[in-house]
Amino acid sequence: MLLSTQIPRPALPSGASRCTWRDSGEYQPMPSLQYCRPQLPPVDIDESAPAINLILIKPTERSMNTGAVDLGPNDERTWHILYRLNKTTGDIIAVGFVDTLGGCKCKAVVLQRQNGGVRLVPKPGTIVMPSIRLPEITLLLAVPCPACLKYLWPVMASFSAVTRIVIVRAKRSNPEFIISKALQPSVYESMIEKGMSQGSCLRPIRVDICLEEPTSGRLLERLGLVNNDNKDDGTARIFLDCGDDYTTPAPVRDVVLEQCKKRSDEVPSAILAIGPEKGWTDKERNTFIKECGFKSAMLGSSVLRVDATVMSGVGIVSAALDECQKTIENSPRA
Repeated sequence: MLLSTQIPRPALPSGASRCTWRDSGEYQPMPSLQYCRPQLPPVDIDESAPAINLILIKPTERSMNTGAVDLGPNDERTWHILYRLNKTTGDIIAVGFVDTLGGCKCKAVVLQRQNGGVRLVPKPGTIVMPSIRLPEITLLLAVPCPACLKYLWPVMASFSAVTRIVIVRAKRSNPEFIISKALQPSVYESMIEKGMSQGSCLRPIRVDICLEEPTSGRLLERLGLVNNDNKDDGTARIFLDCGDDYTTPAPVRDVVLEQCKKRSDEVPSAILAIGPEKGWTDKERNTFIKECGFKSAMLGSSVLRVDATVMSGVGIVSAALDECQKTIENSPRA
């Protein structure tokens, strides 16, 4: 990703001067002429809202000419910068640029605008690029109750390895859940952005809502979640299962490590299937395991709620993929 090193000067009235520009290209506000904090519109600030750990910038928000980013006065990020971080003109903050290739992080100079907004100018020499081999997790989730799903959107998005979320309809899914407003982009997109900001995630998350038909092998194949070659592709396909009185699935971590080590030349990845509150049916279980190449795995002997299953399952899988990635990076190259 290319960011311009040219720092744009704020617009000033004719003959006015509020700052100096040193030879290093850094913005230096003049003490007696610093920007005063503008009066922002009367927008309520939710003090109980989770903090933003990283200011995220979408590709469309960045100026292609200067690399600068203008945030409006009513933007939640503007409020966070001015009133939670207490930053003003000339201060430095960390920002992240979202990109499908992994994005990048850098420091940015804060410039307050007269309309109450904020301009962020990337600081030359502070750009940090990500690893070229980032683990990926596709989370397949049978649609839960609306309240649970609203809670889970930012939670799922806060894991840096999660790059895709697929919501499906299981046989035992409540029919009322598939018409929930929590499944509408206007609702979940903002929640995903908040989760990404909290987790400092720089890769966009793809969402597929597939509720027209029950979960089947044909649907999973259409979604690209099936290994049709019947060869180990390095992707751990995990079907979370509690087992029964006669069989006990292997721990999730062990399944991930075993699958990923079979193809150490591939980017570590996993597909994690989590069922509804009432669980998968035997037919659905056979579809995942016998037809689509998933491996049965468990999180322990406890029967967990869906939200607890998602958090613990994605956390363990993410940590296991990180282990695989470190093993690959430390292994000698041929």
